Amino acid sequence: KVLLMHDPVLGADLPGCKIQVGETDFIAALKREVLEETGLEIAVHEPFYIGSFEMPEHVKGKYRKLICKKIFNVVYKATYVSGEITISDEHDSFQWLTEEAFKARHEDKVTTATKALRAYFNL
Repeated sequence: KVLLMHDPVLGADLPGCKIQVGETDFIAALKREVLEETGLEIAVHEPFYIGSFEMPEHVKGKYRKLICKKIFNVVYKATYVSGEITISDEHDSFQWLTEEAFKARHEDKVTTATKALRAYFNL
């Protein structure tokens, strides 16, 4: 199963990393971000998706400063170590997604998370 989050501005989202200025250890940054966003500790494995997108002009709130900027993503496989899910204010819901549930989803927009999940499930 994959933990899929919902960002109220951008839609489907995977928990994880927005590397902060000065951070050079991507794995430590990913673990920190997942813990902050979900309350879960994880073990990080190999990357399975690399992609990019341009922040759309319609976004509001915290993403406004990123409008028209290119965002690069490296998505890693990870496994649960410990903790209980407590989502941060960055997301408004979550679900554990199986391959079958992913195939059954109908989204209005294709997000980076959607593209990454297609790669994860080899679709």
